[in-house]
Amino acid sequence: MGSWEEQRISTYRKIGEAIDAGERDLAAQLVGYFVEEASVCFGIYRQWIPDLNAFLASNGVPKEEIEAANARIVATLTLPDGSPWDVRAQWHLVNERREELVALIHRGQAAEAHAKLDELKETWRRCHDRDVDHTYGLMSEIVGRLGEASLGRMWEQVLMPLFAWRYEKFDIDKYPWDEGLEVLMLVACEAMRGHLSGPERTGDFELYETEDRYVLRFDPCGSGGRTLRGDTIEGTPPRTEAPYRWSVSEEPHTWNHGQKGVCHYCTHCIFLMEEIPIDRFGYPVRVVDPPVLGGTEPDGSPQKCQWTMFKDPTTVPEEYYERVGRKKPDVFGSSHHASDDLPDVTVAMPGAG
Repeated sequence: MGSWEEQRISTYRKIGEAIDAGERDLAAQLVGYFVEEASVCFGIYRQWIPDLNAFLASNGVPKEEIEAANARIVATLTLPDGSPWDVRAQWHLVNERREELVALIHRGQAAEAHAKLDELKETWRRCHDRDVDHTYGLMSEIVGRLGEASLGRMWEQVLMPLFAWRYEKFDIDKYPWDEGLEVLMLVACEAMRGHLSGPERTGDFELYETEDRYVLRFDPCGSGGRTLRGDTIEGTPPRTEAPYRWSVSEEPHTWNHGQKGVCHYCTHCIFLMEEIPIDRFGYPVRVVDPPVLGGTEPDGSPQKCQWTMFKDPTTVPEEYYERVGRKKPDVFGSSHHASDDLPDVTVAMPGAG
């Protein structure tokens, strides 16, 4: 709840404030919400990993080679204490830490609760980041075996069920844009808090408003941006370097805005938020400016990721169409653009492989 200024503040930080204020019930509710935000991200990777493997299989990669590729990727994802990463065990720990934190809050043990809050956040970060690495390793595997141009076909297979399930609500022929924009903003803020954006990986980000748009900036986002920068908390390098050596874009495509150095993970934002909506609604639902490998801000600091959401989607400037190889139409809404080729998500939910 609250203003857009409030939305940019991480749930992690809100929990800490509630603990300090002695607002035990609110703090406990926010702990549940922190894990709810995390669960959305966790669920997405439960879709992507089987679907990325399925894409390899559907393009002729033998099962034993796919299994070997996954084993190589997971072998790079050991936990800081050297133990192997087990995603289900790590998610179980997230929920254990949540219960322990709520108990400390209700007992009024503020110092212990703050320490447990940090432990909860760190437990989720380790789980989240290794899921991101697993998906990125598979994307790099796809590019290495099938070529960079295959990413477009990959995203179409992986993301169209998600679009059908989550993004059709942003069609101005079906819902007033005032309603759609509020939902679009809320889910954007919720997602990026869940991904633990920001240099301290707490989920904080920048949000500002102009006359015609809202802008969110992530320094970095907890997925693609962290992939390019490396992990400052664990001291591991960018995923383009050893021991990972995963690739970034080298060829011009619409879903990387014709740029080199865009991480393959980041291209899903362009495909999902710009290309598919333009083709189906006549406008992007979010305009995405991803970082590039080695990119910097004007002050020399590492490049941030930026999302822009326009208050009137029909006023998105022509330049944002051109960079994804489209032309701005004269009419908008699915009745003028969409075909009936979306997958039936009531039959085959995302993650079915």
